[in-house]
Amino acid sequence: MPPIDVGSLKPFLLLGGYNAADLWPTTNLAMPGWLLLVLAPRWRHTAGLSLVGPIVSATIYMLSAISMIITDDGSGDDPDFMSLEGVASMFRDPSAVFLGWTHYVAYDALVGRWIVLDSIERGASLKVHYLLIVPCLFFALMLGPIGFILYIFIVRTLLDSKSGNTNSDTKEKSG
Repeated sequence: MPPIDVGSLKPFLLLGGYNAADLWPTTNLAMPGWLLLVLAPRWRHTAGLSLVGPIVSATIYMLSAISMIITDDGSGDDPDFMSLEGVASMFRDPSAVFLGWTHYVAYDALVGRWIVLDSIERGASLKVHYLLIVPCLFFALMLGPIGFILYIFIVRTLLDSKSGNTNSDTKEKSG
C-alpha cells in the first residue's frame, strides 16, 4: 500500500481544521479506561472514568462525520453501504478509515465496560474477573465481537449457573 500523503488529507471543519493524521493519536484515549476495567474493576471511579474515552471518541467521530458531510466535494459519489464494493470504496479515503476506526474504538470500549459492569452485577469474584473476564476484555479490545460472544455464551452462563440465577431471575431483578 502506498504511503498516505498527509498533506492531501481534508481537514475536519468542526474539529478546528485538524485532519485524520493530526487526530489519530486521540484513538488511544480509551486505553486508560481499558486498564481500569482490567486492573480495578470494582474501584468506585472505574465505571465513570471508563466512559471518558468512549465519549471523547464518539464526539470526535460525530464531528468528523458531520465535517465530511458538510464539506462534501460534490463528486457525486454517494456512500454505498449496501455492497462490499461500496464499503471498500469508502475506505479508500484515509479520513473515512479514521472515522471507522474511531467508531470501533468507541464501541469496543463500551462493550468492554458493559462486560465488566454486568459481571460485577452477577457477582463475579476478583478471581473470576482475572481468570474469565480479562480474557473476554482482551478479545473485546482486539477482536470486538469475539470478546462479546465469549462473555455472553460462556462466562455469563457460568456466572448465572454459579450464582443459582436463571435468566428469568436476572430479568426480574432488573425489570
